[in-house]
Amino acid sequence: MRLLPARRTVARLAAGSVLLLLLAAPAVPATQELKETVIGVSGMFCSSCASAIEQALQKVNGVVEARVDPATDRVRVRYDGKMVTPRGMAEAIRRAGYRAHLPAEPAR
Repeated sequence: MRLLPARRTVARLAAGSVLLLLLAAPAVPATQELKETVIGVSGMFCSSCASAIEQALQKVNGVVEARVDPATDRVRVRYDGKMVTPRGMAEAIRRAGYRAHLPAEPAR
């Protein structure tokens, strides 16, 4: 099995000691084939906008990774095609307050 990036959690113990725990994200079976798409995004103006888009996509079931490139106004998404479609991801971007353009859609 391949594990997704882990997130860190810090727990405070008695006497001020700190224990760092690594919590793995849900495992994606190595046999599962992931798809990748690029979605154009309008309305991004700063790194906070890029973070908001990545976070909105990462909340969508089936999205494994979302990386925004502010220089090109695009987001590259790796996802499980059995759980989500590019249209579903574009809708999540729109709900976050940005305009999404699927590859076949011209930017307006």
